[in-house]
Amino acid sequence: MTEKFDTILGIYLKHFQTQTEQLEKEAKKFQIKVPNRPVIDIKTSTKVDEITDKFIYKRVYADMLAEMLSLNSSVRTTLTNDRLRSTFKEYLLSHMKDFELLYKYGKLKGWQEDAPAYKTTKPERNELISTSEAYHIWRNISDRYIQSQLTEFFLGFAHDLEFKAILNAGAEVLSKQIKLIESEALNFEVQLPERPPSSLTTPIDPENLEDKFMYQIIFKGIDDSIDLHIRAVIATIRNDPLRKIFYDLFNEEFNIHDKFIKYGKMKGWALVSPVYVEPS
Repeated sequence: MTEKFDTILGIYLKHFQTQTEQLEKEAKKFQIKVPNRPVIDIKTSTKVDEITDKFIYKRVYADMLAEMLSLNSSVRTTLTNDRLRSTFKEYLLSHMKDFELLYKYGKLKGWQEDAPAYKTTKPERNELISTSEAYHIWRNISDRYIQSQLTEFFLGFAHDLEFKAILNAGAEVLSKQIKLIESEALNFEVQLPERPPSSLTTPIDPENLEDKFMYQIIFKGIDDSIDLHIRAVIATIRNDPLRKIFYDLFNEEFNIHDKFIKYGKMKGWALVSPVYVEPS
């Protein structure tokens, strides 16, 4: 194993050990049974030459992907305990930084296999994107069109002035993000989805829609976006500048998600799962 690759793996191991110790303390605090610890060391008679650095890279890469998706689920479903959700969020962001270091090293060594390039009429382009990256550009625009239209619709029904202000702020964020991703779509000649109408009429009695129901619909959209964003970050490994855009969108949505949970809990609108009762 090369010295640099060994150093990278050492960084990951240190992070894993620290996080494991912290989670064991949390489990003890809440009296939750923890899994058995692994053995201290492993001895094998397998010839070292048969386990190449490339094999190790691909194994660690796959594990890192699985861990990020697992932590993403933990953040999204931890609604009762804000402190614990913040801990999972910290772990996820740490894993994402580790993952970026890993995949860039894999690209440098020629171990990372890129997805097929997205073909355009500009073959002289220096920065290419893959077919999966083109899909995520299109999907991110499409989802934001839907969320933008839904937010505008709900603005005609919101009763709580504070909630209405939050919806207006959300509409501004969506508008900014749509322009950003649309420019990327035009730059890479990705076909744009059909735009929503410029205005909406709401001939329904506003009393029929409660703020709580609208909050839960909006939150579901934000929650789904978190999953969409992290998958876009994971899949975008050919074009680093585009990956940075997806990562920034993910981070922004991540923070909105956290604030929206806290706001919903304060208003009594959030759908919080039953509280875990510690054994007496």
